[in-house]
Amino acid sequence: MRLTASSKWIGRKWRPRLATVVVAILIMVMALPLVGLFFFRLYENQLIRQTEAELIAQGAAIAAIYARDVRDAGIPPEKLGAPMPEPSGDSSRSVNPDPLYRPIEPQLDLASDYVLPTRPAAMPVIVDPAFAVIGARLSGILDATQKTTLAGFRLLDPRGVVIAGRGEVGQSLSAVEEVRTALAGHYASALRLRIPDQPTPPLYSVSRGTKVRVFVALPVAVDGQVAGVVYVSRTPNNIIKHLYGERGKVTLAAIAILGGTLLIGLIFLRTVSRPIYALIDRTERIAAGDRTAIRPLDHHGTREMAELSAAFLDMAEKLQARSDSVQTFATHVSHELKSPLTAIQGAAELLRDSGGAMDDAERRRFSNNIVTDAGRLNLLVRRLLDLARAENLAPSGESTSLGAALSLLPVD
Repeated sequence: MRLTASSKWIGRKWRPRLATVVVAILIMVMALPLVGLFFFRLYENQLIRQTEAELIAQGAAIAAIYARDVRDAGIPPEKLGAPMPEPSGDSSRSVNPDPLYRPIEPQLDLASDYVLPTRPAAMPVIVDPAFAVIGARLSGILDATQKTTLAGFRLLDPRGVVIAGRGEVGQSLSAVEEVRTALAGHYASALRLRIPDQPTPPLYSVSRGTKVRVFVALPVAVDGQVAGVVYVSRTPNNIIKHLYGERGKVTLAAIAILGGTLLIGLIFLRTVSRPIYALIDRTERIAAGDRTAIRPLDHHGTREMAELSAAFLDMAEKLQARSDSVQTFATHVSHELKSPLTAIQGAAELLRDSGGAMDDAERRRFSNNIVTDAGRLNLLVRRLLDLARAENLAPSGESTSLGAALSLLPVD
């Protein structure tokens, strides 16, 4: 049959399975928010790193000025702090093995660093007069720099006492963890909560940048010893505010996500929805008697839909063929039944209308005709019952031989 051949051709053509399409769509839909969260996480971490890098640059400039003033003041070595450690050649913070250069790379990471509590309060102590003079001279520079960079500057002596900085001059910050590290000659940075008495957020959020403050402590080296610490802090940029500044790029990203979502919808529509609706329409047309609807769909989409369409159309063609066979059979049966019925009716009418004028021989002949035609009808009915019984045995799945089937037929 033409339909069967086309069905085999449909089966040979590669198409994705319906399960594959559904799984792919689900994975893509689930990946969209995950990609968005990953983007926000990376972007927020980048803002933290950017803030740390800016504080390192500002602190290095202040440290160079402070180291020059310490040398010019002629402060003796016994008033300086711990010796500076030798740079490690395999240190991840050093990008240049040349001992003349000691670059410091940002190291804060939202994924691995804990957010520390708010900075401990400074403790009042006695300031060394020599360092107090240097601090007073640099206070104007720190104030002018802070107005531009919006960073908080604290200049500490070798004991961790603030000698320059707003509001905490003459107080010690040596109890602060990052300050202790810097007094030992190592660079240190930390993320601390901005608002006092606020619990550490259990999850990283988009607005976390507004809840934390970046602290950077740079040791100041003079003649191989720690002469003090530049302690700088600033709140990183809010990610929402920053994204608003980059709204053009954000808009393009939103358009890309929307386009991806629409693409998913079009794929699902073409591979699943359209073939299903086309098959439903084809079913309604076949049920209404449209023989031209018994043909393959124009587009199947998936392998399962192609197989379903082929099986359905094959079934429709077989049902249509059976309907034609039943119609033809009914025509032949009605013709076979009409002949003996007509004979019986004619003989009965003659017997009824003859009255006593018909002799015994004629009456017997017409009676024999009635009996003969009734026998023909009885035989025809039995054969119809045998045919119906044979057709009903077909769906049982049993098998038989042609000889066994012929032996069951009545022999006239």
